[in-house]
Amino acid sequence: MISPGLSSWELVFRLALAAIIGAIFGYERKKSKKPAGIRTHVLISLASCMVALVSAYGFAGVYSPELVGINFNIDPARLVVGVLTGIGFIGGGIIWKSTTGVIGITTAAEIFFLAALGIAIGLGLYLLAGVAALIAIITLVASDIKQLMPGKRKAEAADDAIARQDDPQEEN
Repeated sequence: MISPGLSSWELVFRLALAAIIGAIFGYERKKSKKPAGIRTHVLISLASCMVALVSAYGFAGVYSPELVGINFNIDPARLVVGVLTGIGFIGGGIIWKSTTGVIGITTAAEIFFLAALGIAIGLGLYLLAGVAALIAIITLVASDIKQLMPGKRKAEAADDAIARQDDPQEEN
């Protein structure tokens, strides 16, 4: 048991849920032939969940009677901030400029979102994580379905060409 309020089964459940959610998003990216796939998404979600668990429950034993009179400052939220900073660095590496525009913005945003999702699951915020995951996956899948529609593709290709002329930083 990690803390009096969290059982081993709850710990395993949170980690497994984070891994499953990561795999779902990773599968969507792999299916779309994007740079980050299932393994990357599972690892990001799982690591974020684990850091959130350590942040929320791992410092419970720090305040012990032996430490009375010793001044120290512990801020468990710093771990979560560190995760988001690191993910921002990874996301920056995913985005690159090509001759046709900027590529990888959606994958980088999804990786940042997945880190936040892993943190929410690690903290036990299941409703928040579930609703956010549902909205995100619908957004990603709806975008893929829209691209498959024959009439929309030609109109969007023309719109994209115009947008690239207006703003060369636009994502493909």
